[in-house]
Amino acid sequence: MALFVTTTDPQGLIDGIKSAVASKKVAGWAYDAEGDVTSSEASLANQAWFRPTLVPGAGVVFTISAQKDKAITTEAYAAYHGRFLETLLGHFASQFTMASVTASGESRAGDIVKGG
Repeated sequence: MALFVTTTDPQGLIDGIKSAVASKKVAGWAYDAEGDVTSSEASLANQAWFRPTLVPGAGVVFTISAQKDKAITTEAYAAYHGRFLETLLGHFASQFTMASVTASGESRAGDIVKGG
């Protein structure tokens, strides 16, 4: 369960997102001490986190994870992915060529999603 972003400069994209969040140029997101990004919107805050992973020659994978021993609802999963993709398109479109999102039914080890 992740968002895949194709870019020739994955570290530059990650650094740009962090900088834009820190400077408040991009609203709705916050970073934690581990470098994971979470929603700062009251209704979604700290329900899930995206962790970026560099994929040499391909781009960045933003893997989503839930709070320990909790599930991400289908609605929260959709909101996190949709809003993060909206942020990428609205602020960083010149830095990537394609983005794709896994369906919530495609689980990966450590990820928990609870149906709506």
